[in-house]
Formats: sequence, C-alpha cells, structure tokens
Amino acid sequence: MRTIDKDQAYIKLESRYTVKPNSDVYLTDVAEIYCNNPSVQKFLESLKVYKSKNEEIYEFVSTIDILSKIENQRDNIDVIMVGEPEVLIEVKKSEEKSKIFEYFKVLVVCLVLFFGAGLAIIYFHEDVNMQKCMEKIFYIITGEYQKNPLIVLIPYSLGIGIGIGAFFSPVFSVKSKRKEPGPLEVEMDQYNKELDEYIIEKIKNTNKPLK
Repeated sequence: MRTIDKDQAYIKLESRYTVKPNSDVYLTDVAEIYCNNPSVQKFLESLKVYKSKNEEIYEFVSTIDILSKIENQRDNIDVIMVGEPEVLIEVKKSEEKSKIFEYFKVLVVCLVLFFGAGLAIIYFHEDVNMQKCMEKIFYIITGEYQKNPLIVLIPYSLGIGIGIGAFFSPVFSVKSKRKEPGPLEVEMDQYNKELDEYIIEKIKNTNKPLK
C-alpha cells in the first residue's frame, strides 16, 4: 500500500539514448519525469543513472536500476514507471562527416536500388512471360495479333513507375497534409525497435556490454 506522506512521481523511459564516452547520463536525459513536488522533480531530473566508459559500446539501464538508485537516496517517493522496461545506451564518439562522402554513399545506394529494382522487374516479367500476356490482351481488345504491342507495353511500363512513386512518396498521397509517415519510414522504425530489442537481449545473455 502507498503511504500518504509519499510524493508520487511518474517516470517514462525512452527506448534509446546516445552519449559520448566519459559522460554522465542523468534521468532527465533518458526519461520524461512528472511530479507535483518541485523539489522531488528536481531531484529526479538530476539523478545520475549511468556513467559512460571510454569506448564505443552498447549497454542498457533498466527500471530496476533506476528504482534502486532512487530508493538508496530517497525513501519518500512513490515511483510509477511507465514506458519501456529498459533504455538502450549507445556510447558513441562524435564523428566529423564529409559531405562529399555522404553524397557519394547516397549516390551508390540510389544506383544499387535502381538497377536492383530494374533487374527484379525484368526477372519477374521474364518468369511469367509478360510479353505473351500483353500480346493476348492486345488481341482481346483489338482482335488483331501484334508482336510487342507498344500501345499496351508503354502505358504499362509508365504505370509501374508511377505506381511505385505513388506508394512510397507522400507527394502523391492525399494524406500528405497530415504528414503521415511513408511505408519505408514505418519499416525503418520497426527495424530500429527490433534492433534495439535484440541488442538488449544479447547483452542480457552475455552479461557484458556489446562492443
């Protein structure tokens, strides 16, 4: 049971936090904190929960660690934890990125995606014999047989490009005014969440930081 003289505090942990080596991490860095008592609020915000090492590693801080630190210093706070059960700490040195190198990487990725998608489409059409299908469609519509009917193939080819653009680009979306994320953004967010969960489980299983 909660005692009446205790101040209630709500702490919502984030999923990930990046910090430089040899730096202190405070609770306010990795969590949202709310308490009616200003002194308790200030205490929680200034509570140090992690000290980064002088190397690039992954570690995590759990709700149990935070509750233990609070209990060791103050016994008049009733803490209610919400949000993530752990916060992944990424110790990473700051890097000076070259704009030319960044543009080069973007160009390489674009070329790989362009040619990779093109080959995938070609392989698919060869596998299902799309040329014969188009010839049959042209024959059904016109009653005439024609090899490589461009009047059907050209709109079909343009439709593939426009369809992909409409699906992945918010420019063509009627919902773009609400700034909804696209399919790629959703997949990347899901990938990042699963990656963080995997790293935390890996650390738990090995009982040591992940380098």
